[in-house]
Parts: sequence; C-alpha cells; structure tokens
Amino acid sequence: MSDLPDSLPTAFARRLAERDNPPPPPPLSMEPAAVQARIEAWLRTTGHLRDTRSLLRMGRMVRALMQHPERTTAQLAEAAGLPARAAARVAVRLNGFAITTWEYRGLYRFHRLTRAAEDALLLVVMGPPPAPSPQASQSPAGEQA
Repeated sequence: MSDLPDSLPTAFARRLAERDNPPPPPPLSMEPAAVQARIEAWLRTTGHLRDTRSLLRMGRMVRALMQHPERTTAQLAEAAGLPARAAARVAVRLNGFAITTWEYRGLYRFHRLTRAAEDALLLVVMGPPPAPSPQASQSPAGEQA
C-alpha cells in the first residue's frame, strides 16, 4: 500500500510546508580568500573606500590583527606582506576609521583592534546568527493574544 500516491490534500500540504520552510543556506566558506573578501566588503561599507588596492591592504592588515591581538607596525607589515611605508599609512587609516587603536611601549607603537571592530568582524567572518524558526516565534494555536 505504500506504492499508492498521497492524496491531493496531503501532497499539497507537504509542498506548502516545504515552500514555507526552505532549507537553511549553506554555511559561509572559511577559506582565507573568502574571509578576505568578506573583510574587504565590510571595509568598503565601513570606510567608504572604493580603491581596490587600499581595500586589499587594509583587509590584510585587519586579518593579521585578527590572528595576533597586538602587533607593531613592522610586524603588521611582515604579516600582511606589505612594504613598511604602506603598512604605516594603512595603520594610520585604520586608526582614523576607529578600527584600530595603538599605544606606545618603549620605542614601539603597538596596534590592536578596537572592541567595536572585534565585535563587528566576528559577525563579518562567522556570518550573522541564524534567524529563529518561524514556528518558535508563533504562539500555539489554542492561545489568543
């Protein structure tokens, strides 16, 4: 008897249930290139940048600061693969956008991400939290508000 097709109302109800509850989107890729692209897109909206070279450099520096909490300008330049002067310019721009902050320790200036930038970057890299299911937000059928 399992060979018999479902009745029309049952098949229609199943189709509507699948339409109203689509499968979740695929998870975000954690490949370095994909993470870099998401960081650059975030920087484009945060800093109103349109220059692709600046976005690439700033994204590399932000990613280096995500991997190591504090770094000197020379360490950032090495980690991001940038010349020292370019790294210094990018560090100043990141500070101007309130993405990084810095402090002197002895002869060296140490850069780190601001708390707000860390919180924003966590959402950028990991993706937004999943939306609550529509069934959880609805009240049971018998209750009236």
